Formats: sequence, C-alpha cells, structure tokens
Amino acid sequence: MYNLEDIKEIVGRTRRFYESSRKGQALIQIKDIRSIKRPYIKPLNKWDFPSDLYSYLDCCIDRLVHYWDQRKDIKDDLIPALHPWFGIAEHSAFVGGEVTFTEDTSYHQPLISGWEDLEKIEIDENNQWLGMVVNGLAYLQDRSKGRYFVKLRGSHGPMDLANALRGNQLFLDFYEYPDMVHRLMDFCVRADKWYIEKQREVVGQVEGGVITGFDVWLPGNSIGQLSEDASTMCSSQFYRAFGLPYTERLLSVYQHAFVHTHSLGKHNIPNIASIQKVDVIEISSDPNACRAIEIYKELSEHLEDKIVVVELTYPEIIDNLEFLKDKKTIIWYVAEDIDDAERVVKFVRRELPVM
Repeated sequence: MYNLEDIKEIVGRTRRFYESSRKGQALIQIKDIRSIKRPYIKPLNKWDFPSDLYSYLDCCIDRLVHYWDQRKDIKDDLIPALHPWFGIAEHSAFVGGEVTFTEDTSYHQPLISGWEDLEKIEIDENNQWLGMVVNGLAYLQDRSKGRYFVKLRGSHGPMDLANALRGNQLFLDFYEYPDMVHRLMDFCVRADKWYIEKQREVVGQVEGGVITGFDVWLPGNSIGQLSEDASTMCSSQFYRAFGLPYTERLLSVYQHAFVHTHSLGKHNIPNIASIQKVDVIEISSDPNACRAIEIYKELSEHLEDKIVVVELTYPEIIDNLEFLKDKKTIIWYVAEDIDDAERVVKFVRRELPVM
C-alpha cells in the first residue's frame, strides 16, 4: 500500500518544478529496476481478449504490487500507477477493424484501403476495444484499494491515428489526395478527443491533476501521453500542413499536454515545441539514431520553454551535467538494482534540486 504523504510530497515537488522559472532543476523517475523479478505473465498473443480481460488485469496488478513492494523506499518522483495495456492497437481500433497480437504488442490493420471507406468508419460506444480500455480502467480503479493509482492510457495524436487507419499510404496521400487527408484529419481530432474523454471520465484526478500514460503527473485539466510518431516519417512542410494544426485543435480545450516523439524525427521537434499547450515533450532514443540527450542539446533553443523528458544512463547524467544545470528536465533512469537507483536519486537531488 502506498503512503499518501509520499504521494503528496511527489506532487508538491512536481508542482514547484512546473511553476518555477529557475533553471537547473530535474525530476528523477526510476522507470525500472532490472534486479527485481516480477511474477510471470503470459505473452499478449496467448490471451483470449476480450474474454480474458479481467484475468489479464489481475496478473498486471499482481506484477505491479510485487514490484512496488520491492522498491517502495526509493524516494524518486514516480507514483505507483497502472492502466490497461494491450500493445498499441487500442489507440486506433476503437473506431473498428482487425487487431493482430504478437508476444509483446499489437497491430491494427488499416481500415481505409480506398477513400470511400472513410464514410464507413465511425465512433461507436459499443466498440470492443473501447470497452477493453474503459472497462479495464474502471476495473483497475475498483481493485486498487490504496495500492496504486490509475493513470490515463494516453492516445495517438491525430496524425498517428490517421496513419493507423490509412497505413503508410497516408504519406503518399499528402501529395495525391490532400483534401481527403484533411477530411480524415478532421475525423481523427473528433475521435481522439472522444477516446481521451472516455478515459478521463473513469480515471478522474489525483491531487488536482492527472497521471499521464507515461507516469508524469500534470496539473489541472491535462492529458498525455499524446503520440506524434508519424511526424518522424514526414517532412516539416507536411507536418505543418497535416499534423500540427490538428494537434493544436485537439489540445485547445486542455491546460497542459505531455507529447511523446522520437529522436529519429528531430526535424519536427521544433514544430511540436511550437504548440502552446505542449508543456512536456518526451524524446525517445531510436536505434541507429542519435541518443535523445544529443537531440535535446542540438535543439535546446527550440525547447527553451519546454520541459523535456529523456532517459539517461548514469554516465550520460555525469557527462551532461553542466547542460542539465541550464535546463528543466525530467530524467528517466533504468537502474541495475536498488543501490543503483538510490545512488542516482541522491545525485540528482543534490546536483539538480527542485526548490
């Protein structure tokens, strides 16, 4: 069972971090500790969804509770939280279509093979995948019993949703069928907002804010994580035409947003950073691309008013300490063991304190 005073301390420190204009502050979240072994859970493709939904979630609860029992004394900025997770397909299959599972993720088969199919897709309260997310959130709330909080599942950004529904043909459509793409993007904004609001109705607030799908607490009427992965596969010109204005429209009704993107798409990170409601940007490191910290440094001028989330190794923290002392950063760290986790938390608290 979590200690409510610890949670209030984390939220209080996070609030001060957001509200302060002082540079050289960092939150530190220990995202995993490799030495802690969790109870076994079957691969995703061995479950029979939706029939196995609640059995699957019971296993997820057991794993989370076991993990947090082992790491409860680490004084970082992570809040114990859980959401239903079925890979990635749930972020688009809530408007229909087939889903394929692998051992550790899921894929949604594109719904729009010809533009006439755009007229057939719809937002459906009775959609199985929406039910798995929303009913899953409600089940986790009911079973939490002071052991964890329930966090948002998050969502695709509008261009990511369009990419899932149309497939990679979308990027040729920018040239060949721009008017149809704009119609699709209009639908994606409406669908995304509906999907997000369905989650928010169940999850509610934690200490006056929300825990986003990637575990970062945001105050007030906020959302996250919002995925902008498709921005990595198109030019800045096309993102400004078909992505940015629709993400801005989606976020217009919220106070703050956490957006996820990738180092491979560094050319569009300045565009994402130009969106007023985007306060927190997570840059994931990609294979065969620069580490996220290098992108952070390269684009620091564009990210000056944003809080950047990066996963760092201990040597990266040391090597980039002077840079971090001029920024406001949320550091994600994967520890080898409890001692390693405590060492890094202590170091960040000393060198990059939140006042």
